[in-house]
Amino acid sequence: MGSVLPVPDSSRRSLTRQRTIRANSVSRALAVIGDRWSLLMLAAAFQGARRFDDWRRGIGIATNVLAERLNRLVANGCLVRAPAGEGQRRQEYRLTPMGAAFYPTALMFWRFDRRWSARRRLQPASLVHTRCSATMMPSLVCAACRRPIHAREARYEDGPGAGYERMPPPKVSRRSTVQLDDGAKLEMLVGDSIDYFGDRWTQQVLAAFFLGAHRYEEIRAQTRISTNILADRLKLLTEHGMLERRASRAQPSRQEYALTPKGMDVYPIILTLMQWGDRWLATKAGPPLVLYHEPCGRRLDPVVVCDCCGLALDPHEVSFRRPAGPVRPAP
Repeated sequence: MGSVLPVPDSSRRSLTRQRTIRANSVSRALAVIGDRWSLLMLAAAFQGARRFDDWRRGIGIATNVLAERLNRLVANGCLVRAPAGEGQRRQEYRLTPMGAAFYPTALMFWRFDRRWSARRRLQPASLVHTRCSATMMPSLVCAACRRPIHAREARYEDGPGAGYERMPPPKVSRRSTVQLDDGAKLEMLVGDSIDYFGDRWTQQVLAAFFLGAHRYEEIRAQTRISTNILADRLKLLTEHGMLERRASRAQPSRQEYALTPKGMDVYPIILTLMQWGDRWLATKAGPPLVLYHEPCGRRLDPVVVCDCCGLALDPHEVSFRRPAGPVRPAP
């Protein structure tokens, strides 16, 4: 038997780098709930889904996929099994505090679809805040100054949990489509955007732009996504109007990508995902990034509020208002 050649230190460091990425709460969050069905199931839970058949009929999910996702959401701490009632043997699934804390992100999905979706399949026409009885649009504001948050007005620096960590285990890398049709029984907080947000790689690519990446190699360095997956997601986001290609400002002979206005409007989703990951998935060291709100100079703590009364939104205080007739495409 031949001897095994030692791996040079430089090669060992290279292999280690390939298996690690910069610590990022968005990546951690997407490793837990970053697929289409998990996002749809959590959104349905805010509408009262608790039993197996609630999800199966409500969002039209296959039984085997539903069972697997329920087990995963329980294992990850977003749902908990409980008796359906006193003395009953049947079980139901209830949101844990961790699962309930995903509500701001679900509202930001709804907001994005109302602003940008042409079809709005199965989405309620409007949300009503029962505290003030107003038909409202959820708004993401800074907790300190209560001003709406814009990506260009936030800066970040390394937090106490900054560093490198192992890449999340791979899931299915091929994009698939969730069919949201009229056979589903629930109106959804998450609508058409699931076609391009319901994939953790796509959301990681978008998050990289808000951290300053523009070129292919910069995005890959931040995300460690394989070349074929990255090329596919960049093409997808360009086709959906989230990105545009342009000549590099530093090197006009080279091409780079830039967020369009539609792409910039993803920021509230990314920011609430980061907040959720910071709260529930950070290590003992703390969050990897700390954000500051430039207009007030305070540490950025995002809050989703009613744009009419300014109060923070609670899932028990938000109701759906159905359209009087068929929902028509946006102009």
